[in-house]
Amino acid sequence: MTPVPTDRFSTRKNIVALGLDDNMVYGFLVLAHRLARTPRDEVFLVVGYFPGKLSAKNVDLIGRYLSWLAVEHDIVEYSPHVLFTERRHLTMTTFLKFVISDELGQAHLWLDIDTVVTSGWDGIFRAIREAPDSAGLVVAEKILGPDTRFEGFNAGVLGWTGKTREDWLPALASLPEKRFSSEQYLFNTLYSGKTASVGSEFNFLSSWHRVFDPENMPQIIHYSGPLKPWHLHRSHASRWTKINPTWSVWFQAEREMMTDIRGQGFASTVAMYCRRALFSGRLHTGKGSAASWVLRVLAILGPLGAPLTWLLVTRAKT
Repeated sequence: MTPVPTDRFSTRKNIVALGLDDNMVYGFLVLAHRLARTPRDEVFLVVGYFPGKLSAKNVDLIGRYLSWLAVEHDIVEYSPHVLFTERRHLTMTTFLKFVISDELGQAHLWLDIDTVVTSGWDGIFRAIREAPDSAGLVVAEKILGPDTRFEGFNAGVLGWTGKTREDWLPALASLPEKRFSSEQYLFNTLYSGKTASVGSEFNFLSSWHRVFDPENMPQIIHYSGPLKPWHLHRSHASRWTKINPTWSVWFQAEREMMTDIRGQGFASTVAMYCRRALFSGRLHTGKGSAASWVLRVLAILGPLGAPLTWLLVTRAKT
């Protein structure tokens, strides 16, 4: 399949592309608020979704919300390929990073919804604009250590240059259907030797929380994996930051959004989505599933789950 770029998004603003489905709407609202309130230069948001994955009600909510934020945007329905599959917490929505980039030929930034940005995040656009001609992607360096369990680069934050996209469909077709993280494998395969790097502060994984320094704040924090801050009942938020301090950044972004939307017509809807998001995580019984079940139990117990969080904090300190 040959990518066919279009001029649909004719803008001089910094373009940020995101893929969305009904399960991630609340996380999107928090992220979009930060994207709108913190950039040094104006941004243009491209929000993509697949048919049946984002309801008409949510498309309308996203449109009203972004208009209220005064962010220029386009919400676009794309057609999925039959090879796009879902496995555990990974949904077909993640493949939108391929589909959108094929249509969007100009330089732009892709962000997974499970990220939060801080002041200075849009500094990555300078690296994208100044990338060498050989680079199709700008990616963040990783922090080596026991908490980094992947080869190559993490594909949750991708700086797309204006270079012609690699043809990903034949590579996807050749993969085993049940490969756990096929999109990340594809990026590392297709763009091996064709990337430029920025520091890990532009894709700081929450699993690196042991080296997190709030005095040297990362510009983009990525809550990769099945556990998301919005799955945690907020009565446990302060204690949980003793387990993983990077979550405090997302909770602060959420508080800022909630304060900002007071009195808006959609405020009650957002509050409802916050409650629903507690139960939006996919549960499974495979390797590494215990933490997801713990968050679900805490969501059910609410404040009554305090003894469990104290136990987890104690264990984290040992």
